[in-house]
Formats: sequence, C-alpha cells, structure tokens
Amino acid sequence: MGPSSSRTAQMLRRRWLWAGLAEGLALAGVVAWGSAAAGPLASPLPSPSDPPGRAAPEDVTRSVGTETARPARPSDTAARRPPAPPVPPRPVIVHAVGDCALGDLHDVAGAPGSFAAVVAAASNRHDYPFSGVFDLFRHDDLTVANLEGTFAAPHRRRKKGGFAIRGVPGDAAMLVQGGIDIVDLANNHTHDYGPGGYDDTVAALDRAGVGYFGGAVIDRRTIRGVEVVNLGYLGGHPRVKQGMVNALRREAGPRNIVIVSFHWGMEGSHVTHPLQRALGRAAVDAGADLVLGHHPHVVQGIERYRGRPIVYSLGNFVFGANSQPADRDAFIYRARFDITGSGEVGGVTGEVIPVSMTSDPRRNDFRPRLLQGVAADRVRKKIDALSARLRDPAT
Repeated sequence: MGPSSSRTAQMLRRRWLWAGLAEGLALAGVVAWGSAAAGPLASPLPSPSDPPGRAAPEDVTRSVGTETARPARPSDTAARRPPAPPVPPRPVIVHAVGDCALGDLHDVAGAPGSFAAVVAAASNRHDYPFSGVFDLFRHDDLTVANLEGTFAAPHRRRKKGGFAIRGVPGDAAMLVQGGIDIVDLANNHTHDYGPGGYDDTVAALDRAGVGYFGGAVIDRRTIRGVEVVNLGYLGGHPRVKQGMVNALRREAGPRNIVIVSFHWGMEGSHVTHPLQRALGRAAVDAGADLVLGHHPHVVQGIERYRGRPIVYSLGNFVFGANSQPADRDAFIYRARFDITGSGEVGGVTGEVIPVSMTSDPRRNDFRPRLLQGVAADRVRKKIDALSARLRDPAT
C-alpha cells in the first residue's frame, strides 16, 4: 500500500468514526425528544385508524434509560366534571282484570261447552285460560284479579238458592301459569260452598303460591323496595265505608302503594251507581292510590279524582260461569306508579288495554284475547263515553 493509499484509508477511518458519532448523537436526540414531548414514540393515544374500544398499544409506556414514563394524568376538565345524576327508580307497573270464574255453575259442570269441558280438551289445561294475555302479565310487577267462585272440594255442599261456581282445587295453578299474582276474595261467590268451601279455596291458593285479600285479609308485599298493599270489600253499601276508611288511615302513607278493590254495582249495567261513586271517592280521600271495581260483568267508566284513578268496572275476564255472554267487551287496566328518588310514591297514570273475554266469536272459549285496530278503538270509545258521563255533576 503506497502513501496515497494510506492517507485514503485514514480518511475513510475518520469519516466512519465521525459518522458513527453523529448517528449515536442523532439517536440519543430522538429518544430524549420523544420522552420529553408528545412525539410519536411517547403518545399514549391510539391511532385514528384504530377501531373504537380498542386498547392503546402496549408499548406506549416504555423505559427510557432507568426512568419509566408515567401514564397520562386526567385533564383538569375531567376532574372538575360533576358526577352523573342518580338514575331514578323504575316505576311500579300493575295490571288489573275483572271477574275470573275458573269453574262451572253447579248445574252444568262438565257439560259440552262448559269451562271444564273446554279446558280438558286443551293440550295444557293450566296454561290455556290466560295464554292469550300471559306475555303482557309476565313483564309487569303485579297482576290483580277478582276470583269469582271457589276451588271447593267435591264433597262440599252448595248453599241453597242462587248460582254456585266451583272449580277443581288443583286448577288454582291456572292463575300462576297465567301470570296472576293476587286475587280478591271479597265477592258474592266466595262462599258458594259455605265456610268449608272458602277454606278449600284459600288452601288451594296457598298451595299454588297465589296471594289473596278481601274483607279482614290484607295483602302486603314489597316490590323493588316499595310496599304494595291490597284491600278488598264486598258491596257498595254505606256501612262498608267506615271500615274501609279506618283501614286506609292505618295503611296508607307516602312511601307505599295502596290499592282498594270493590265488588259493587248493578249486574249488567254500564251505568255507575251513585253509591259506587261515593265509596270510590271516599277511598281516595282516605289515601287509596288506585280503586278497582267489578261485579256488573260489563265495563263501566273511569274517573280521575284528586289525581287517582277509580276504575268502576273492568268487566268479565276468564269467566267460566257463562258460555254465551251477550257482552264480551272487557279491558285490562295498566297502572304506572312513579317512584321518587327519596322512595315516595309520586303520580299514577293509567292505560286501558281492550280485550274480548273470548277468542272464539261464536261462543265463550274462556280464553281472553287482546283486541287490535278497529275492535280495540270501539272498546276504547265505549269506555271514553261512559267516563265522560262521570264528569257531569248531574249523573
């Protein structure tokens, strides 16, 4: 190698050393810059191309020498943001239906077209009667019905005179399978088979797990933290008033829901009797949140008094005691009770859900169905017209 070659080699070695030094300084500068600012290596944010919800890359936090980069701190704006307001409690939803006779009249038991014959032909007798409305009831908080009749044992003798209704004790399971939670026993057919028949009925309900109330029996239950009380009374006579008022004064309060059911009015009459109105209003004055009525076997109007609904007659529902009713219109009443953040019962609103007490236009098949379209509108207009009469002080 000559002198020129030696000088050339030395120059190359110097250039290589300077290049290596420059590269090392440049790399050091990049790392230092990236650790001090929101450069691409230090950014904790995902790329705009990342799909929503994807976690930040795992290498956001990395070691720089002996120091570990700290995760980003919440911004001052986020720290000052007020907490989200508490979610208000869900409302309590109650459905109410009218007269349910889950049995036959004493003189037609088991005859063709009778309740016993029709349900015996169904594939599942306990599901059958309420199968047209079960989907509605299973999504509420409480479903209330009037049990018009008994589950008396076969050896029980009926009272003399009048109609007597008896169902099979095991058929109390129909109520459970249909979504009925609680029944009123304060009516004129509960004792059709005497005290023994009443005891049989209560025992059948207990075995099935169905609640009951009426007369001296009061049902209290807690639904999502709110106490719901059900009271029931037979007849609209003025003598019923004082006992009802006394009970309401004991039971009613701002933090519970009190529902009062009356078996009252004239059978077959769409007109509300003045005694019904006096008693219904007295119940509201004493603290009732909702008043329900049955016994006429046809619908009557609805009055809103002091912000509380009085439903004078819901009509029939599953009614095994009549295979050919002249009037098949009925309705389910849906009540919505709003609950405040402090646990008090606020306002109550209501909705009429029109039904036919039969799914068969030729006869009563003891299976109520929800009405739609023109048929539903007709029933609503009928109830609206009856309700409008209640707003006239002369009626």
